[in-house]
Amino acid sequence: MKKTLLLMCIMIFSISSLNAQMRPRGNNDMKPLEQIEEWEKMKLIKVLDLSEENSIRFFARRNEHQKRVREILNQRDQLAQEIEKEIKDGAKVSDAVYQEQVNRMLEFEAKMMKERESFIKSLNDILSPEQIAKLTVFEIRFRREVRERIMGHGKNRP
Repeated sequence: MKKTLLLMCIMIFSISSLNAQMRPRGNNDMKPLEQIEEWEKMKLIKVLDLSEENSIRFFARRNEHQKRVREILNQRDQLAQEIEKEIKDGAKVSDAVYQEQVNRMLEFEAKMMKERESFIKSLNDILSPEQIAKLTVFEIRFRREVRERIMGHGKNRP
């Protein structure tokens, strides 16, 4: 009971802090993205009902997964910049080159999906099938919630 109450207090504080962080101000110790990540971690611990040991193992594995995804995204973004530069410069590039670049973009997308699948399958030794299902639903809902908060920020909401 105390653990749940403490987590709820922390979440309420984080949510209110998140709204404050999204407003431009002076120097902040924590960037908005870092604060969102911390908020997500707290919510995940609660939703998945993770023990301290499983929490450590889960987030270590998740951090490695996120690192690999960021590497793939960086490679994809680099290719996108190359394509954009060619287009802006008016370079005479053949259709075959453009097709190859599009194929490479699709390969990066496939790598991200493969990495996601690998990560989810790797959780079987830490989480139960029910917890894995909760994780997948949580991630969808959390992204939607963050997107709605960002898009709805500054609007008068009842």
